[in-house]
Amino acid sequence: MKLRQDIALRQQTRLTLSQDLVRAIGLLGLSNLDLGESLREAAAENPFLRLELPRAAALEDVEIADEGPSLIAHVFECLPGLVPAPADRAVALALAEALDAQGFLATPTPAIAARLGLPPAHIEAVLAQLQRIEPRGLFARSLAECLALQLAEESPIAPEMRRVLEALPALAEGGPAALARATGLPPDMLAPLLAQLRGLSPRPAAGFATPPARARIADLVFAPEGTGWAVRLNRETAPRLTLAAITGPARERRAAQALIAAVERRNAALLALGTALAREQPGFLRDGPAALRPLTRRAVAAAIGLHESTVSRMVAAGSAETPRGTEPLAAFFGRAVAQAENAEAGPAVIARIRALVGAEHPSAPLTDGALAEALAQAGITVSRRVVAKLRARAGIPPRALRRR
Repeated sequence: MKLRQDIALRQQTRLTLSQDLVRAIGLLGLSNLDLGESLREAAAENPFLRLELPRAAALEDVEIADEGPSLIAHVFECLPGLVPAPADRAVALALAEALDAQGFLATPTPAIAARLGLPPAHIEAVLAQLQRIEPRGLFARSLAECLALQLAEESPIAPEMRRVLEALPALAEGGPAALARATGLPPDMLAPLLAQLRGLSPRPAAGFATPPARARIADLVFAPEGTGWAVRLNRETAPRLTLAAITGPARERRAAQALIAAVERRNAALLALGTALAREQPGFLRDGPAALRPLTRRAVAAAIGLHESTVSRMVAAGSAETPRGTEPLAAFFGRAVAQAENAEAGPAVIARIRALVGAEHPSAPLTDGALAEALAQAGITVSRRVVAKLRARAGIPPRALRRR
C-alpha cells in the first residue's frame, strides 16, 4: 500500500463572530435603561463617544441603602392574613407589584382591572383589604388617602378633617390661607387639624430600605392613529449616542463608529418589532388580554426578517407604553389553545375565565365543564381539560375551594 500526499483547494463559507458583532447582538437583549448603563461604561473608555442619558436613566442613579427589610418582602409576609381568599391572591400580587418606592399605588386600579380581565369593583375590594396593612398608608392612591388611612386607624375622621384632606392641594399651592379659603374653616380651627396631620407620615414606606421592585419603564410607545396604531421609540428612556468632533487615534474612532451603528441597528430592530406587534395585535392594544390573538415569536421573526432568538431577546427585555399602562412585550404573545382556524390565544381565554369566575355566585361556583360551556357560547371551543389547565395556570382554585 502506497501513501501519497495531495494538496487540494476548497472553498468554505463560515460566519465569524467579531467583537463588534458580539456587542451588537448583546445590545438586542437590553432595555433602554440597561442600554444606557452599558453605553455609559463605553463612553467612559472612548473619548469619541458622546452620550446623552434621558431623565429616567438619571433617576436610576439615586442610591438607596440596602439595610433593613424589603417592602415587597414585608407585603408578601402579610399577604395571607390580609387576603385570605386564594382566588384574590393574583389581584393582590398585581397591586403589590404596582407599589412605588414611597408605598403608593402607582398604577390606576382601572388599568390593573383591564390587565387582569376583572371588574374594577373586584380590584377595589382587594385593595381595601391590602390597605389594612401596617404601617398604615401603604397602598394609598394619593397623599390624602394615605393620611386618611392613618387617621381612621385611631378614630373616625371628623367632617372638618375630611374637608381639609379634600383640599390638601390648596395647601401645597397657597399655604394655610389658601387652605382656609378652600375649606371655609377659620384659622383657629384649622391650626390644630394641621398639627394633627404633621404628626402623620406622608411616606409610609420610608422605613424600608429598598423599593418593592424596579418598575418597568417603557421602551416603546403605542398610540392610536386613525384606524390603527402608531409606534415609536420612547425618547424619555432611550439614550442618544453620537460621535464627538475631535482628533485622536483612528482605532478608537472606528470602535466608536461601530458602536453607534450597532445602537442604531438595535433601535431599528426594536421599532420593527413594535410595528409588527401593532399590526398583529390591535385588539389587545384597544381592549386588553381578552382580545389577544394567537401570535408566536417565530411568526414575528419571519415577518420582520430576524432570527427567532433575536426576537426572543428583545421581547424578554422590552416593555411598551399602552393606553392601559406599561406592558411587557411578552404580553403581546400567546399560543393558540386549540388547533382551529378561529382559535383564541391562551392569555385571551384566561382573561375570559377570570371574568366568568369573578361574576359567579360565591355559594355556587362554576365547574370546569360549566366554564367550557360558557366559553363555547362565546364562540371559543375548548375542552374541560384545557379549561382546568388554563384555570390552574391563572392561579384560580378549583370549584370546591372557591365555594364559600
